[in-house]
Amino acid sequence: MVKGKPDETGKQLERLIAMLESALANTGAAIEAPSRRLRDRDTGRTREHDVLIIWDHGHHQIYTAIECRDRSRPVSVPAVEGFADKCDATGVHHRVMVSASGFQQTARIKAEKRAITCMDIENVDGFDWLAIDAAFVTYHRNCIRMNLKIMFDGDHSPDILSAVYDTNGRQMTDQEIMNRILQSIKFSNDPDDDVGRPISFHMNVLTDAWTAKDLSGKVWPISHMLVDADFIVEKRIAPLQGKRYRGGGKDYAFATADARLGNQAGKFIVMRNEDNTTTVSWLPDNHGATQTMRRVL
Repeated sequence: MVKGKPDETGKQLERLIAMLESALANTGAAIEAPSRRLRDRDTGRTREHDVLIIWDHGHHQIYTAIECRDRSRPVSVPAVEGFADKCDATGVHHRVMVSASGFQQTARIKAEKRAITCMDIENVDGFDWLAIDAAFVTYHRNCIRMNLKIMFDGDHSPDILSAVYDTNGRQMTDQEIMNRILQSIKFSNDPDDDVGRPISFHMNVLTDAWTAKDLSGKVWPISHMLVDADFIVEKRIAPLQGKRYRGGGKDYAFATADARLGNQAGKFIVMRNEDNTTTVSWLPDNHGATQTMRRVL
């Protein structure tokens, strides 16, 4: 049963569609969102598509452009015509429009005449492989107090530090250092026992090739850090919303949950595959890298 309009908007919808298409295309295609800029044959200027799927056949490439519409109203005929003209001008071979609010019937007729596949995203109550009350449960440590002392190799140490760098040479903020320390602490076998109560810890945190720079610019190898801190464990429950992505004779089932991993907001995306495996992905809101794992459920 359809429950209503999905809540994805703007760039979130584009990134969601790119992730779904990436899962559906397997490894045979490259997915770009936003896409590389394609030259407009009429104006000579370059233009961008919301999502571009590229199949490389050696001597030539096949482009599929996807237009993502998150408007509050169904897609209209002028919107279909505008996208069709854009595809014609940029040399796209296949064209798809995705709408979170449906299509006007006349727009579907126009899309068929202009060789555009209409895809709908709809909320549904659930699936036989997904319980109605299914949710992701995560545990997050909120730091109350943290004191740390950076220890250096050798007998000498800098008086004042200007920066700390990780293994890859990237400068770290105080918040990132604190997050790394909290992530290094293992949860108990039953983290529910720790929820809501202050926990103190004292530990040595090993650093893998971290370095620090003093005010004169000299670089110092870091040996480890001595940490004394208090934190509280927070339990977060992110309900999964069932969805369908369908059109052009295709019908795909998936579910999303708005959640936070540490301090990073994003979506868990669970997609059912044709071989009855389930792909679980994490799509961060801040355009970070999508993390995907495939498992049989």
